[in-house]
Amino acid sequence: MSLSGGMLAAAEARYAVLRLYGIEIDPRGILSEQVVWGTVKPSQEKVWILFWLSKEEYCRNIEAYYPVNLRMELSGWGKFRLEVLPLEAAFRMYWGGRFWYVSADGRMWLSSLRENSFTSSEKADALPMLSWSTDRETPADLSDEHGNVFHSSLPLQKIKLWHENLKALGWSERVKFIQAGFREGNNVVRLIFYGPDGGNGANIMLPDDPGEWQTSGLAIKKIYPDLSKISPDVLIDATYKDKILVKNKVQ
Repeated sequence: MSLSGGMLAAAEARYAVLRLYGIEIDPRGILSEQVVWGTVKPSQEKVWILFWLSKEEYCRNIEAYYPVNLRMELSGWGKFRLEVLPLEAAFRMYWGGRFWYVSADGRMWLSSLRENSFTSSEKADALPMLSWSTDRETPADLSDEHGNVFHSSLPLQKIKLWHENLKALGWSERVKFIQAGFREGNNVVRLIFYGPDGGNGANIMLPDDPGEWQTSGLAIKKIYPDLSKISPDVLIDATYKDKILVKNKVQ
């Protein structure tokens, strides 16, 4: 064993047989060579086996700063292939004075990131914006994480059902944004529709539970077939059981 170890050390010193020879980026153009190689530790460059053993940590470090999923595989002796998969935005959110994209697995990142030119956001951009009120539970602890991509605690299944309800009611393209708020000790959701001039129009408040939307929504559609004709100063409150209140908004 000593002799074998000595021979390997001698071969490494002369021929660098354990060095990290290359990382192929597929596709190119999303992550720069500087980003890919700048995250590799000196010890891992000298011994590629150490790099291979730490590949998950390596991928997580880059994913914390860029909206991507990474897959690493061995392509040869000391050679690797890094597959770069941009995240797909499931919906847009306004929170903390900034605009965010949120993926289906709950990761969130600023919509202003330069790398968003490679992200798929068509689906998210076609949906009404979600406005997350400061009265609600904070969706992400930005002080506890480093980087540009954060893991959120958003109720993703509930938000998905909100959007599905809007589609079922035929309101998806009419709603300007969805406001997840808080009132009198309960979470509520307010729908702000487009007005005739493109500004804010009809204002409907619904329970937080998407399972209660259909009955109220159908009743509202029966009472107001054309929501665009409702004054933005009127609030339709459907958060009460078995009744819908129509009242002037309190400024």
